[in-house]
Amino acid sequence: MKKLLLLLPLWLLATSTFAADEMLSNPGFEDTSTSPFFGTTFDDWSATGITLDIETTDKVEGEQALKVTKASRNESYLSQEIAGNFESGATYRLRIKYKVLTSQSGSDVKLNCYWESPRDGKLDHDSDKLITDFFTASDWTEKAVETTLPEGATRFYFNVMVAKNASVLFDDFSFQKVEGATPTEPTLNVSPNSFTELSTRLNQPIDYPTVTIQQANLSQPVTISITGKDSQYFSASVQSTTEPTQEVIFTYNPTVIGRHTATVSIESAGNYELTQTFQLKGYCIDPNNPPTISLEPATIPAFTAKVNERSTAKATLSSQNCIDYVRASIEHIEGAAFSISSTLFVKNISNPITFTFAPNQAGNYHSKIHFTTLEGKELVVDLKGTATAGDTPVEDPLTRDFNWNMSNPREQLFETFDSAVKNENLQLEGWQNVVRKGERPWWGYELDGEKMAKASGYVYQEQSNDSVEMWIVTPPLSYNTAGKTFTFRVMGENMFENCPTKLELYYIDTIPGSPIFFQSLEAGIPATPDQNGEWNEIHVNLEGQNINDVFFMAFKYTGLWGNENAVTYYIDDIGWGRTDLPEVSSDSTHVSMVAAQSKDQVSGKITVTGKNLTEPIKLSLGGANPSKFKLSTTSLPAAGGSFTVSFNSTNLGVHEAYVKLASRGAADKYIPLSVLVKSQSGINTANSQAVSIAQQGTVVSIMADGLQQVSLYTTSGIQMGQYAAENGLVQISHLARGIYILQATTATGNSTHKVIVR
Repeated sequence: MKKLLLLLPLWLLATSTFAADEMLSNPGFEDTSTSPFFGTTFDDWSATGITLDIETTDKVEGEQALKVTKASRNESYLSQEIAGNFESGATYRLRIKYKVLTSQSGSDVKLNCYWESPRDGKLDHDSDKLITDFFTASDWTEKAVETTLPEGATRFYFNVMVAKNASVLFDDFSFQKVEGATPTEPTLNVSPNSFTELSTRLNQPIDYPTVTIQQANLSQPVTISITGKDSQYFSASVQSTTEPTQEVIFTYNPTVIGRHTATVSIESAGNYELTQTFQLKGYCIDPNNPPTISLEPATIPAFTAKVNERSTAKATLSSQNCIDYVRASIEHIEGAAFSISSTLFVKNISNPITFTFAPNQAGNYHSKIHFTTLEGKELVVDLKGTATAGDTPVEDPLTRDFNWNMSNPREQLFETFDSAVKNENLQLEGWQNVVRKGERPWWGYELDGEKMAKASGYVYQEQSNDSVEMWIVTPPLSYNTAGKTFTFRVMGENMFENCPTKLELYYIDTIPGSPIFFQSLEAGIPATPDQNGEWNEIHVNLEGQNINDVFFMAFKYTGLWGNENAVTYYIDDIGWGRTDLPEVSSDSTHVSMVAAQSKDQVSGKITVTGKNLTEPIKLSLGGANPSKFKLSTTSLPAAGGSFTVSFNSTNLGVHEAYVKLASRGAADKYIPLSVLVKSQSGINTANSQAVSIAQQGTVVSIMADGLQQVSLYTTSGIQMGQYAAENGLVQISHLARGIYILQATTATGNSTHKVIVR
C-alpha cells in the first residue's frame, strides 16, 4: 500500500540499423570515482538519492557494470543530459541493458524520457514510446526505442524509474543517430482537434471549421467515425481516406431541440496508438417555442430578521422548452445578506427554492436574483429585507478540520444515504463532511427516487480563481473482517477532456505518534466525457495490502469555485466488510472477429454468470464504434445467461467497441470487441470464424473453431513465440504487463488481434 518509487532520470531512443557516433558519455559505466563523503560515483552521470556500487562479475561488456543498491528518497535520479548537435529530421536510438536482481512483483524498471526545447520546455513528442509501463527481467535484457528529433528541441533526457527495494544492474547504454534509415514511421495528424460549441435553429445545418487529416506510411485506410447518443445529429463529409492530405467537414444538423454531443474517432487499423478523438458539441432551439422561466409566487414579500438570525421564504421555479439547466446568480444592490438554496436547476420541471435572509448588521438590504437559461429570456426577482439589532454570534456552519476518532471501528459498512436531503449539507452519524477549501460541503441529492451524496463547485455567473476541496470520510473501519473489499457506485456529469476537476478515493491511517497517512488509490473513477451520466460500480480489493488494523476511506473532490467548473460527482452504496458481494463474470474477456464488407458476422456464444445479484444483468455497447455492433439481448436474469454479438459495416479496417455488463452492487464488467473488416474477395465469408480471447491474470486463452496456431508479437513487430492449438485452444502464460499483437491461424485464414495485459 505504501510502496514508493525510485526515479532514475536517463536519456532514451528507438529501433533500426545504425552505425553512428555514440552521444552518451561513459555509456558503459567504466569510469568511476570513490570518496569517503560521496561513495562511488560514475563519471558524467549525476546521482541523487541513490547508493551506487561497482559490479565486476555480472556484466555485459567491459570491466564493470553499474549496480543500484539503495534508494533513500521517494524519487531518486541517475542523470545525464544529452545536448549534442542533433540533426533535423533524424531518427535516434537509445538502448539500455539491465538485469533485475531483487524484483518487486514484476514492477521494477520504467523508462520516462523526453525531449526539451528552450521555448516550450518539456515536449510530449513520442511520449507513447519514451514513457513506458514497468517491465522486468531476471537475465540481462536489452530495452531499446527510437524517436525522431522534434522541431525546436535541443536536449534529450532519459529517465529510468526503479521501484523501491528493487536491486538492478545497468550496463552498455547507447544513444546514437540511426544512419541510412528511410522514414517509415506511420503518422496520423489531425488539425484542428477541438471546437467551440455551435448554435443553430431546428433543422438548420451548420458546419464546423474544416479539419485537415495528414497521414503517411499507414497500411490501412484512415476511417472517420462518429459515436455517442447524439451521433445521428452529426455527420462527416468523408468516412474513409487513403489520401496523404484530406480535408473533412463536420456538420451539425439537429432535428430535435436540446444540447447534443458526439465523439469523433479518426483511426487506421493496425496503428491504434495514432488514433485521434475529439468532441463535437452543439445546441438548437425551436424559435416558435422558446425557453421560458417562471416563479410562483412571482413576487417575494419583504424579509425581517434580527442581526445574526435567519429568515426564509420558499417558492417554486418552473421552466418550459429549455435545452439547458436554469441558472441563478445574485446581484447585491444594498448590503449582502441574501442567499439562495441552489444556483443550478433541472430544466422543464418544478424546482423548490429557499431564499434566505441572514444579516450580520442592522439596516436595509436589497438584492436581485437573476434566473437565466440558454437562449431564454432572463427572469429577475427582487429581494428586500430589514435587519434589527441582535447579539447572536455567527458560527461557521461548515466543518473545516478532520477528527480522527478511531473508537468503535466498524467491521461492516453499507451506506445508502437514505437520510440525505437534496442540496443540503450531508450529515451522517460517524461520517466526516470536511471543507478544506471553499464554502461548499458535500450535499445530499435525490435522483429518480434514489438518494445519494453530491459534490460540485459550480456557481453560475461567478468568476473566481479560488479552488474547492471537500472530503467525505467514512467512520473508522476494521481490517480484521472476513470481507476486505471496499465498494461504491459513482457517476460524473459535465466532465470534459483533460478536466482539472477530480474525484479521488483515499486510504487513511492514523497510527498514534505518527503523521496522518493519506494514500490516493487508483480506483477507475470516471473522468472522461464519454462516461457522463453513467453509473459505475467499483470494487477495490484491499486483501493482502499493508493496511492498519483501524483505518478510514475517503472521497476527495477538488476543482475550481464558480462558473468555470460544472463537473459534478455523485456517490452511493458505499460498502466494506461484505462476504456476499454481488459478482458478474464472463467466460470471454475479449471477442475478435474477421468480417466481410457489408456482411453480417456473429460471435460465438458468450456465457455470463451472476452471483449474489438482486437485479437483472444489463448489457450495453460503448467505445469507438458501437453503432456497428448489435447485442442479441440487452438484459439477462440475475443468475446469468448467454448472448451473442452481431456486426455489420460497409467500412474497411478495424472496428472496436465494448460490451458493458452491469448489475446493482456488482463491479462493472467490460468485454472488448474488435472486428477486422476485409473486402469480400479477401475473406471466405462462408467459413470465417470468430476468435474468442479470455484473460485470467497473466494467462491469455485463445479459442476458435478450427484454430491451428497462434503467433505472439510485441507492438514493434518482434515475435515472442508461436503456439500450436489443441482442440481449438491455445493458452499463453506468464505474460508481463503490456500490449501484444496476436495472429490467430484457423482453417479459413489468419486474423490479428490486440491484447492488453494489465
